[in-house]
Amino acid sequence: MRLYLIRHAEAVELGAPGATRDFDRVLTAHGREQARALAEVFVKRQLPVDAVVASPLVRAHQTAVELLNVWQPAARVITCDYLAPERLKPGKLSDFLADIPGQRIAAVGHMPEIGYYLEWLLGAIEGSLPLAKAAVACVDFKNDPAKAAGKLQWLVTPEWFL
Repeated sequence: MRLYLIRHAEAVELGAPGATRDFDRVLTAHGREQARALAEVFVKRQLPVDAVVASPLVRAHQTAVELLNVWQPAARVITCDYLAPERLKPGKLSDFLADIPGQRIAAVGHMPEIGYYLEWLLGAIEGSLPLAKAAVACVDFKNDPAKAAGKLQWLVTPEWFL
């Protein structure tokens, strides 16, 4: 299995018009550009994705939608509460992802949880792999995702593809 762990793209600050709750923060125009540019790099480099899973928060869901608009316009985002802030349960998230049809799954989440999950999958030191907004880490597994079972293939920030 291959997982692409993606931090959501740039979003408006809390308190901006329409963003009175953290849940409701939308992507900025730059954030939408980041997500589309990332998706286009996947296409250019022939990196197929079978499904996209996202946190239910607006900015993560919008990032996932922007990715799918390029990758698979007819596909729908799969929502997973384990990707939401303060809801991460690494083992349960791994079980959820393993049950999704396909072997190449993109998961869109938030810091610090998505970074912590990456570290858990690799057996890395906590706090050692923070992800920038719109960054992506590619992790391979011989079987299903599990603690310290992943092998990091690459990790890139938006500077690489913008």
